[in-house]
Amino acid sequence: MKKLIVLSSMVMFLLSSCAYRVKISDPKQIVHMSQQAQDSLRSFKYYRFPLINLNDKQKLMAREQWNAYENWMLEDMHKRFEFTTKDTSIANVKVAIIQPKNIQPGNENTIGFHLHGGGFMMGTPYERAATLMANEYGYTIYSVDYSLSPEVKYPVAINESLEVYKALIRQFPNKKIVSSSISAGGQILQSMLLRAQSENLRMPDANVLFTPALDLNFTGNDSYYFNDGRDVVALKNSADKLFKNLYLPEDVNLNEPLVSPVFADYKNDFPPTILSTGTRDLFLSISVRTFWKLKEGGINTELLVGEGGWHAYQYYPEIPEAIATRKAVYQFLDKHLKSL
Repeated sequence: MKKLIVLSSMVMFLLSSCAYRVKISDPKQIVHMSQQAQDSLRSFKYYRFPLINLNDKQKLMAREQWNAYENWMLEDMHKRFEFTTKDTSIANVKVAIIQPKNIQPGNENTIGFHLHGGGFMMGTPYERAATLMANEYGYTIYSVDYSLSPEVKYPVAINESLEVYKALIRQFPNKKIVSSSISAGGQILQSMLLRAQSENLRMPDANVLFTPALDLNFTGNDSYYFNDGRDVVALKNSADKLFKNLYLPEDVNLNEPLVSPVFADYKNDFPPTILSTGTRDLFLSISVRTFWKLKEGGINTELLVGEGGWHAYQYYPEIPEAIATRKAVYQFLDKHLKSL
């Protein structure tokens, strides 16, 4: 946990001016959270930065620091689980294959398609969300190493991911497919699935969205304002001024469904979807709104809200709330995969 705090802080320090502690207005506010989660909240320090124009060197330094943290996470995952990884190329896009030591009985014909987070400008396909799911649920995951911003802009990452997805459904026509993502990867995944649906492609059999960034307009989401400073990872000013601006062209329509999938009209053949967020998540409102849009479209969907959960809390291996969330996700997958 200390490693997480130090490395995350180093990334923000490159871009920062003032450090803050997370808001805990009253000790009674967190009494129903696990001790591990309470300790994380109390110890975490974040940086609110002015974000004047960053030069290319600063952007690369932030990415390198974050990748160093993710490499540490991968080492930690190898200590916890025996699994293999392989770098490959599918449809001329880099893809990481994460293979657990043991395939769970019943998952022999199941594969995963995963898109990592990192604010569109950072992150690796071996992030902990993918390695935890592969090893805990016991199935092989294909995690896309899509091109990052600012080197490329929307919709390049979506296009790349769609080409990989097309190749996988051609290669494995009889396999059950689980699509999954976290944070910024959620925007890429959900937009990609809307594209796939419009092209009448086969849909995944289940879809998992951890704390997804599905509204890049951000304006009008209650938690985007209320949870700013309560979330230990995501901050309003970095989402507004850094990640969104590096990813999107200046003239893009922020309410266009392929930019902000919360505005999409979902149809009955969209895959069963489970969304996971937390009461401290900056994107809580976005998950709630997307849940209701899916329900309105007749999509089989569930919404998990973790007490005290912050942005991406789901990929902490030892926090009880995160363990419970992943267990509920696996139950959702069982429900929709085992009957096929």
